[in-house]
This record gives sequence, structure tokens and C-alpha cells, in this order.
Amino acid sequence: MRVTRLLSGRSDTERFDLYTRGSLYFLVGMEPLLALWLISDLDVESRTDIAYWLAALSLVHTAACALLLRAGLRHRLDGAPRPDGYRLVAAAVTAAGLVAVLSWAEHLDAPTPDAPGAGYFAVIGLAGYLIGTFSAGTSTRTTVMAVLAGVALVVALDVAGRLAVPDTPQGSATAISMGIAAAAVVSTFRPSVWMLEVMWELDRSQQVQARLAVAEERLRFARDLHDTLGRNLSVVAVKSQLAAQLARRRDDGAIAQMDEVREIAERALREVREVVRGYRAIDLDAELAGSQSILRAAGVSCDVSGTGSDLPPEVQATLAWVVREGITNVLRHSEATRCAIALRSGPGSVALTMENDGVNTLRRTAGGTGLIGLGERLAAVGGTLDWEDLSGGRYRLVAEVPVGAA
Repeated sequence: MRVTRLLSGRSDTERFDLYTRGSLYFLVGMEPLLALWLISDLDVESRTDIAYWLAALSLVHTAACALLLRAGLRHRLDGAPRPDGYRLVAAAVTAAGLVAVLSWAEHLDAPTPDAPGAGYFAVIGLAGYLIGTFSAGTSTRTTVMAVLAGVALVVALDVAGRLAVPDTPQGSATAISMGIAAAAVVSTFRPSVWMLEVMWELDRSQQVQARLAVAEERLRFARDLHDTLGRNLSVVAVKSQLAAQLARRRDDGAIAQMDEVREIAERALREVREVVRGYRAIDLDAELAGSQSILRAAGVSCDVSGTGSDLPPEVQATLAWVVREGITNVLRHSEATRCAIALRSGPGSVALTMENDGVNTLRRTAGGTGLIGLGERLAAVGGTLDWEDLSGGRYRLVAEVPVGAA
């Protein structure tokens, strides 16, 4: 229930961001569990003496890597400064951990003919977590250099005899295993951050596209008003000036000029009303097609039946508002996978039915302000609006309008 509430008010991009960040921090937080596994492999005599230090080292190293991961994500996603300080701190903690593990090598399990010793895995883990969190906030070139440096370090320790792998030439198996470990952590951290960057860039692009669409519509409306009013107002100004001059001369022609000014003003008013009416008009079939496209783009299967081409314009506009509000509710207040829209005409009335699944009662408030506004809009033309919850998490919205509504 708490997880549902945590995700209920977030967009899909924000959910993906939360899931990805949580997964990366979860991987970093696994290091203390690996430390417990190493502690369980200590010999009985030294387990008590080293266990506390090894546990404390793992916690400090985990905190350093978590801070480095946080700073790296802020750098890549939010444009924050490069986390050079956090890199140095994490590297210093890792170096201290390597020194500590090597100093405890004689107390850790020694390599056997079947497997390397616990100290080997400790060094691999320390270097691997550092490389993984380091790669989250750096470029690809720097990440490759860090991987090569980590592999070289571990191989050098193995060649020096501190991390010998049984029954294999010194350094060869270590290089392979360290390369695999580094590739695994980098392929987890690095692509995750890249996917976050792509998701947020797409989200910003959609917002910019929406703003551009609004700006384009405003420009169109401004252009139509300019073309409609510009010429008429210019004529009104000229004829008013002429009428004023004729009035000063007490010429009866001033009356005729003012009559023409009145006619031009009335014509301009009619043209403005036509522009506004065209600007506010909503075509039902276009709204149905657009809604179907929007839902499919959001991953929701949408079936539309019926057409509103034969309905009066007033009825089409009213039902188009119902479709627009209904689709908004499907996207905002549900996790729908399927939506069906049916338009059926009867004797003297037409009914619009919208039904979808994936209803989440925590994200929806029945009878919200949007539905109340729709009810008022339908009541103004003699129509009705009903909604109900169905079994299986389904939701139905029904609007009925008299065909002869004005």
C-alpha cells in the first residue's frame, strides 16, 4: 500500500527515475552483505578481532560509494559540477580498504585447489564497487580508463603473490575475472544513467513540443484577429476622421459616413465572433481519432465505434469535451491497458460510453471537479452524465445528449 502511494502522484518518467535510482542504491547497499559473507569465512581464532573492522570498513566504503553515486547522478542529470571531491574520497577509502584486506590476508581463508581465497573476493568487491559508482558520473573514455586501472591493480597484486589463484598462471585468471566483474558493474551503472538521461530528455522534449503547439496556436489566433480587425479598423479610422471634418462644416454627409462606420463596426464584430467560434470549435470525430492516437502512444489499446459526423455541431462540441475529459482521466487516474469508446444514436438522443480498466482508487477521486464541470456543461444542453465503478478494476463513463439540443 505504501509503495502504491509513493508512485501514485508521479509521472511515468518520475517512476522510471525512482526505480532506476533505487536499483543502483540497492546494488551499492549489497556490499555489507558481502562483508558478512567474508566474515563468515574467517578462521575461528581471528574472526572476533577482524570482524568488527571488516564490517566497519564495508559500511564506510558503502557510504563513500553511495555519495559518489549521488554526486555522479546530479552531475549527469542535473548539470551539477563534476564530483571530483567525492571521487577522491571514494578512491581513498577504497585504497585504505585494499591495504586493510591485504594486511589481513594471513587471517582470511587461503586459496584452495578449487577456489580463490576470501581476500581475493574482498579486493575484487572493493575495486568493483568503486569502478561501478565511478562510471555513473563520468564519460565513457574516463570509465574505460578506470576499468583498465582497476584490472591492472588487481592483476599486479596477484602477480605480487598476494591474491594467488590456485592451479592457474599468476595474473591470467585474475585479469579475466576482474575484467568480467568490472564489465558487469559498469554495464549495470553506466547504461542505467544513460537511460535516465534519455528518458528525461524525452520528457523535456514533450514539454517543449506542447509549449510550441500552444505558441503556434496563439500566433494563428493573433494572425486571424489581425487580418480580421486590421483592415476594418483602418477604414473606421479614416471614415471617422472624414465624418468629423464634414460635421465641422455642417455637411449632411457626416451622417452617411457615420452610418457606414456603424456598418463596418458591426461587420467587424461578426467576423471576430466567427474567428473565436472557429478557434473554440471542437470536432467530435477529430477528437475521437486524436484520443485513440494518444492512448495508443501511451501503451493503451483503444477501440472506437460510431461516428459523430451526422450530429449537430452543438452536440458534437459537447460530446467532444466529454471525450477530452474522459481521456485525461484515463491517463492521469488509472493504469489502463484497454479503453473502449462507443457512440450510439437513438431516437431523439445520442449516448457516448467510455470504459477502461486499471482503475486505481488511490489515484482517483470519484466525482472530481472535471466530471462536475462536464455534468454542468451537459446539463446546459439538456444532457446527463453518469459514471460507475465496475468489477475487475473497470470504470465506465456515460454521457447522453438530446440530438436537438441547442
